[in-house]
Amino acid sequence: MTSGAKRLRVSQLVRGARTDVFRAFSDPRLARKWGPDGCRVVSFEADMRVGGTFRETMSCDGERHVAHGVYRKIVPGKEVVFTHQWEEEQPVETLVTVTFQSANGSTEIVLRQTGFREAREAAGHADGWASALAKFAKVFASRGKRAPRSTRAR
Repeated sequence: MTSGAKRLRVSQLVRGARTDVFRAFSDPRLARKWGPDGCRVVSFEADMRVGGTFRETMSCDGERHVAHGVYRKIVPGKEVVFTHQWEEEQPVETLVTVTFQSANGSTEIVLRQTGFREAREAAGHADGWASALAKFAKVFASRGKRAPRSTRAR
């Protein structure tokens, strides 16, 4: 994880094929399961297409935080670019670029975010994204480990 005055870079290795990881990353139902440490995703809605929007509500240490943005670029299996802005008194719109790269049977997710006013904002987001992507890797790994539902008639 690196951050500069007005940008950050976070990466996470996920065991799985790039197309499968991208599909899971793009699933709004799964997005509710991988918020940053100390936060619970209350709701996540997304219209994942260029020009579509997302809105996420989180509860973090008892406080409500809402983020929203617009999808600017989507290359299935490879890249997602979107704006990110908190609902707050003096919001700043940042740009997030997420790339998915094959890495020996796994996928490296690289997230870059630019447009911060201060280095401390970038550092806080870097910590949040790093913990959220680590959770995503765990959620992705556990998807196939659920017990199958019984289909027997009663």
